[in-house]
Amino acid sequence: MKFRKIDDKLSMRRPLVEEERLRPLEEGPDYDFEWSERVVEGADWTEAQGDGSLEGSLIRNSDLSGAVLSPFEVVDVAVDHSVLSNARWEQVTARRLEITESQLVGWQAQFSLVQDLYVADSRADFAGISIGTAKGPVVFERCRFTNATFLGDLSKAVFIECSFPGADFSRVANAKGCDLRRSELGGITGLMSLKGALITADQAVEIAGELATAAGFKLT
Repeated sequence: MKFRKIDDKLSMRRPLVEEERLRPLEEGPDYDFEWSERVVEGADWTEAQGDGSLEGSLIRNSDLSGAVLSPFEVVDVAVDHSVLSNARWEQVTARRLEITESQLVGWQAQFSLVQDLYVADSRADFAGISIGTAKGPVVFERCRFTNATFLGDLSKAVFIECSFPGADFSRVANAKGCDLRRSELGGITGLMSLKGALITADQAVEIAGELATAAGFKLT
């Protein structure tokens, strides 16, 4: 098992993808698919629909914009340099999933269960990310979440060098332990739902006005 070190205290399991074993996947999603040890390279899955599972596989340089996958199980999967814009992933069980350098604008991801999710260097404006149960680390690094919406359980989430202008956290159910200390917090709405999240004293000063407004104070 490979591990990704996040910081001195946190590491997470990486997808177990053995590229030398992968077979090309030519067809697109359909209903009740079960794929393992596949490589999806340069595919056009725009507006595709289906349900099933993907395991030990790699998606690279592919277009999944507008695709609807529900329910969807992903285990040991890496997605790189791909487009998930306006796609809908619903009733998702995800274990050891990495998404890197991809377009996630408008991506609607509803995770029933998530464990070891890593999303990095991606633009996720207007995305909707919902987590039912988080069993392991959920890490977002160097991502932009303009006008995005977060829901559910963020207790295992770590945000590193992310920004959230206009992002809505008002429907977060559990933020205790959520680590926001290395991100820009300006512009967030729903700050009161982030009770229990980790921030620095400097961040608290920077968002003091927004916190006061969220708490119901009238600033004059």
